[in-house]
Amino acid sequence: MEIYQNACDLLSHVSPSPLTLARVAGTLLVYRVQDTELEESQWFNNQVKQCLDQEEVEELIESIHRTDAL
Repeated sequence: MEIYQNACDLLSHVSPSPLTLARVAGTLLVYRVQDTELEESQWFNNQVKQCLDQEEVEELIESIHRTDAL
C-alpha cells in the first residue's frame, strides 16, 4: 500500500492511466526489492515529478529499462 501511495503522490500533477500508475509503482517496488541506492531512487522520483504528462512518464520508464542506452 505504501508503494502505491508513493506512486500516486509522484503522479499527482498529471492524470495517469491505471497502467502508468502501475508501471511507476512497479519501478518503485523494483528499487526497493533490489536495495537500489537511495540516490538512484531519488533521481527517479525527481524525474517523474518533472514530467509534464503521462506520455513523458511512460518515456522515462522506457528509457530506464532500455539495454541499448549505452
